Amino acid sequence: MNCVTMIKKSICVAFAALCIALPLCAASATVVSAEGKVEVERGGTWVPLSANDTVSEGETVSTGFKSKALLRYQGSVLQVGALTRITLEKLAEGEKNDTVAVYLNTGAIKSTVQKTENRRVNYTVRNPVAVASVRGTEFDFAGDGAISCADGAVVTYSARLFDASAASEAPSEGESNAATPATDIAPAAPAGAVVVLQGQAVAFSSDGMSSSPAQSAAAAASQVAATVSTPVETESVSTGAAGSAGAAAASEVIAKNTGTIKVRVAFDD
Repeated sequence: MNCVTMIKKSICVAFAALCIALPLCAASATVVSAEGKVEVERGGTWVPLSANDTVSEGETVSTGFKSKALLRYQGSVLQVGALTRITLEKLAEGEKNDTVAVYLNTGAIKSTVQKTENRRVNYTVRNPVAVASVRGTEFDFAGDGAISCADGAVVTYSARLFDASAASEAPSEGESNAATPATDIAPAAPAGAVVVLQGQAVAFSSDGMSSSPAQSAAAAASQVAATVSTPVETESVSTGAAGSAGAAAASEVIAKNTGTIKVRVAFDD
């Protein structure tokens, strides 16, 4: 065996050992869309982002006024609102699971977390006051500590209890409900973590204290819209000529007493 062959074999062995020691490989997210001022910080300089660009682990993305961006990693989508700054703390692909960790510096984001075939996703968003860990979930996280769940379930707890070293463990399989333990959704969740279900929201104060889960504003608005009826709709339930006449009269009264208010709000760029 010559020296060149020995060197090649040594390199292969070393590479294999490295892959075993580091089961998660760093990856990048893809920019699906970017509207307005959307930038990534690289080498101390802010670089504009456009559709089909990529953002790597450790990089910070910022949006300006009237701007937004959509990022995708594997099956999960991250919507970045206006005047928002996030850091992709971790984007890693393992043998059977993917890990995503996002730090919300300021602003608001919406995450839709979906696993790809035969792979689990450990997805965590945190800011200075709160942490949200999920599985198969759609949720909103605002910089002021407000977290709401539109689908699935979110485990929330104070940022003071966050342990980065334990955050890469994948959640267990299955659906989430009111009886699901927090550690099934987020294995690294500390004692006292709060599970927020679909249609619920919590708010964290600046000292990391959380409110109890309550119906979110979006869920309440949807419920009201589904149950409220106008006078005309109420009258139309009646049958016969009297009912029709009543509905017509109600319509006429509403028409006479309905006005229009136009409000124009202007912002300086």
